[in-house]
Amino acid sequence: MAGKAAEKENRRSRMTKQLLRRALLELMQEKPLSKITIREICEQADLNRTTFYLHYTDQTDLLKDIERDVLEQTKTAMQHIHTDLHTTDLVSAFLAYVRENDLAFRILFGRTDSERFRRAFVTELRQVMAPDLPEYGSETETGYVLTFMMYGSLYIIIEWMNNGYRESVEKTAELLFRLCDSIDPGIGRM
Repeated sequence: MAGKAAEKENRRSRMTKQLLRRALLELMQEKPLSKITIREICEQADLNRTTFYLHYTDQTDLLKDIERDVLEQTKTAMQHIHTDLHTTDLVSAFLAYVRENDLAFRILFGRTDSERFRRAFVTELRQVMAPDLPEYGSETETGYVLTFMMYGSLYIIIEWMNNGYRESVEKTAELLFRLCDSIDPGIGRM
């Protein structure tokens, strides 16, 4: 019986955190984090302040939890995509994931102070993808090329989001793949 009670409590805690995360993201569509109060988050989530403080110390702590969750979910999604890098399937699957989680990605990538998150995001993706990527001369040159490809791809994804996903997932994936392939034509034949 104790196991069921603990499972129910964990489920309740996850749901509460999800409500608080969503509330913060929705509020961040309207104003910056520094202008959002705990009271506003709680009202948006329809929870009380005591509940908020059971899980988080402040708004920044909540935002960092959202960022950690997105990074972890992204890493997990990328690790579970079983395709070769020489197809657009990997890119398409990732873009579909971004579109499905539009609010979180739009807020996390679109803030003026989001460079720290962008760096963490690129670092996570590089760690997941590095074993399958070719080397480009020296270790330093490889780092430069990968940084160029990752940040270039990231900013195309941000522009795609900002344009309301006008192009399909497949068309955007094909564009990203072609651009990366033009940097190193061998990437498509690995």
